[in-house]
Amino acid sequence: MKINLISLMLILSLAACGDGTPFSEEDTGNSGDGTSGDGDASGDGTDVGGSDGEEGIVGTAVPPGTVSPSRSDKIVRYEERGESEDNSNGFVRSVRYEGETDTFLVDNLAFDSANVYQRGTDVSSLAGQYQVYESTTPFPDSVTNDPIDQFGYRAIYGVSRNLGSDGEPETQFAIVRSGSFRNYGFGGFLYQRNGSVELPQTGQATFTGQTAGIRDFDGAGGVQYTSGQLKIDIDFEDFNDVSGTRGDGVKGVWSDRRVFDAQGNDITRDIIDTINPSLNAIPTAIFTIRPGNLKDSGDLVGELDSPYLDADGEAQVYEEGNFYAVVSGDEPSEIAGVLVVTNDVDFENVTTRETAGFIVYRGADN
Repeated sequence: MKINLISLMLILSLAACGDGTPFSEEDTGNSGDGTSGDGDASGDGTDVGGSDGEEGIVGTAVPPGTVSPSRSDKIVRYEERGESEDNSNGFVRSVRYEGETDTFLVDNLAFDSANVYQRGTDVSSLAGQYQVYESTTPFPDSVTNDPIDQFGYRAIYGVSRNLGSDGEPETQFAIVRSGSFRNYGFGGFLYQRNGSVELPQTGQATFTGQTAGIRDFDGAGGVQYTSGQLKIDIDFEDFNDVSGTRGDGVKGVWSDRRVFDAQGNDITRDIIDTINPSLNAIPTAIFTIRPGNLKDSGDLVGELDSPYLDADGEAQVYEEGNFYAVVSGDEPSEIAGVLVVTNDVDFENVTTRETAGFIVYRGADN
């Protein structure tokens, strides 16, 4: 049985297609010699993004952004831009958080309240630590002052609890998605390391924390919110180096996942019943383990999927997708990034995409 989509279809568009610590400025056209663009520590938020940079993501390639970074460089990564009618991803390259007004500014999306997102009304935060913003406030006609309805963009902002020596947070992420299009619509994600990383040659480390995400749909409108628990383990000693780069083993488990409708109601049981009513939880997603997922710069990329047994006891895969992240800190101390997975199980003739951001920490109190 598929979940009723009436509530999602009601808002179809005719179009087809922390704590106030800000992101800091970054020239993503890194010169490749260990230097990067000028930062701005003004204390109230500056743009993120810039040049289109490298080619887009292929398989487990690093997302576009900072070019040829070293371990000591600040790194900004963002979603590959799609240029076709069926791929409108990656249009968000610059975001800014304004702490004084608790607003989120997003550039390059049409009909989003002149780029100003207000704190969410029905859902204002997720997983107790990530802030939610929306752009639904009508905007006035510049001449007549008549109100113009805006598209239903939603944004999630996450900022590290740790500050570097310059007072900037160690890491940050932002996700923007919309439920106002028949396909996925326009949006994007960004994540950022503001300092450097030290990657040891031996030993292992474990990082844990929460995720917060947005589910949007190809074939329907509307959005849903998500939360979950993420654990990432790294073996710094093995695998051995591959083709001159690190071979560190990386494994991850994404569990305890919850889904909420746009009003914040927990609909997790409905999702589970659609997958297989005999299950007790949304299937846990597991990172695919292979050499080379962790790069010398601290970039971390790879694939994941969520296996489960269907009602007939047959092995199936509920979702599959990629993880994109960056490791930060001298120990290192944390990892920030996004998980992007899709499934064709939840709804008839509709693909569900979840984009979840995370900051996971090394240590017991997570």
